[in-house]
Amino acid sequence: MPLTRFKLSAIEDGGIATADLADGAVTTAKLADSAVTSVKTSNLFTNTEIAGTEAARMPVGTTAERANAQSGDIRFNSSLSLMEYYDGTNWKSIDAPPVVTSISPDNFDASGETITITGSNFQSGATVKLVGVDSTEYSASTVTFTNSTTVSFDITSAMAAAITNDPFDVIITNPSGLTATLSDGLQLGANPTFVTSAGTYDIYDSARGNYSFDASATTPDSDDTLSYAVTVGSLPTGASINSSTGVITGFSSVGSDTASTFTVTATATEGVNTFTNTRQFTLNVKTPTITSYTSTGSGTFSVPTGTQVVDVLVVAGGAGGGHNMGGGGGAGGLIYRPAFPVSPGGSVSYTVGAGGPMGTYSPGSPNNGTLGGDSVFGALTAKGGGGGGGPGQSGINGGSGGGAAHNNPAGPTGGKGTGTQPQQPGESGQSQYGFGNPGGANGQINASSSPYSSGGGGGAGTVGGNGGPNPGNGGTGKQYDISGSQVYYAGGGCGKGDNDNGAGTGGQGGGGSNPGSSAQSGEANRGGGGAGGSWNSQHPGPGTNAGSGGSGIVIVKY
Repeated sequence: MPLTRFKLSAIEDGGIATADLADGAVTTAKLADSAVTSVKTSNLFTNTEIAGTEAARMPVGTTAERANAQSGDIRFNSSLSLMEYYDGTNWKSIDAPPVVTSISPDNFDASGETITITGSNFQSGATVKLVGVDSTEYSASTVTFTNSTTVSFDITSAMAAAITNDPFDVIITNPSGLTATLSDGLQLGANPTFVTSAGTYDIYDSARGNYSFDASATTPDSDDTLSYAVTVGSLPTGASINSSTGVITGFSSVGSDTASTFTVTATATEGVNTFTNTRQFTLNVKTPTITSYTSTGSGTFSVPTGTQVVDVLVVAGGAGGGHNMGGGGGAGGLIYRPAFPVSPGGSVSYTVGAGGPMGTYSPGSPNNGTLGGDSVFGALTAKGGGGGGGPGQSGINGGSGGGAAHNNPAGPTGGKGTGTQPQQPGESGQSQYGFGNPGGANGQINASSSPYSSGGGGGAGTVGGNGGPNPGNGGTGKQYDISGSQVYYAGGGCGKGDNDNGAGTGGQGGGGSNPGSSAQSGEANRGGGGAGGSWNSQHPGPGTNAGSGGSGIVIVKY
């Protein structure tokens, strides 16, 4: 229905009748100067009442057309499609505010990610900003209006760099100026990033005992607490993961190569927020691989990819025994070096030392045995054994020293060769590494005494036996299972007495014995010293009755 009443303070109800507005009812005279005074006009705007059911039409204009605003002015803004009023300072739209119910996702870790806001009463042209814990504001540069319930925005580089300023309040502002806030709604919490790439990793036996596999992750947020767990599959036998560091240790030996595939979940926690990442690994625990180098000479060991340490046994060549009732040859020096560091995929040079020749008969010459050859693996050098002394001669210094020859009336007493192997550079945890011992002294007898006897060559484990009424035995070597079974290496050769008197015994570990007229050589690839040679009226010449040294060996286990 049309408006039926327009009531102003100066015009009472019924003050204007239809007849009053009939044609000719309002004349120029009635609107003449002074007919309508300012007082009467002002009174028209006091306590205005409008009745009826139809709308009262307000002024309509764009934002740019606002002019001469006074407190209380009201108009319809056609730019905003909203009613607005002037509060004396600003024009304010008359509207319901937006409402935010959720955002997805509720975390981000890099610029360019899209966050979707869900709610109601969103308007085209709405803006979005984040407010950090220190009140710094970060405005979204890209905001997409989908409809009144969905708005999305992209993370800016400034937001992604504010790693210590979360959680953020999310504020959406409609063009009307009305806002909605989701407090602490968005977390800058990067999912953890694993340090080690997914894949298969071999664990060699030599490294197994001290092997640590790094399944840890990092997070850029210093406020995060990281934790780790195996969530799929299982670790190798004996192994466990540190839930705080992600390091896996404790690998047991296996009878055959055994691969275990598993998934580690890394969780970053800050307050009630968690961020996770997963990574699959395969750890292949390998049975020991043993490589033995037995041929004398040099070569190269190729380090398998993934191998960082190897166990190494390096045994030098043993020395020859002295001729003519000579002293036993010293065993080759011995180095056992577990967990020797190597470069994965690299190479290590090696040398296997030859055994030293026996002393040969030459009237007027010392008739000493010859030193064994050095064996080498990378920076490790095992010294060749010292030769056994010829008649009246001291034993020669070497990895293990040679034994002194018999003390005939013209010869010196004592005279054992020194073991030089322990004088090599130190091993981790020890002041020295490597093993070698002096040879034995000759018999302490006077010029008219008989029989004469010589000392045994030193071994890696003990000194050579001294000569006395009987020849000295060779020093005992040392035992290792690096080859897969327990074996003695680097035993000294025995000494010899005159007229085939006494039976000297070589040291355990390949040292040569002399049970009678024919001396034994040291055992090949064990670095044993050769036995001292005999002399009597049946063996005055250059025969083969002294023993040569046995060759060395290099064994690598990984």
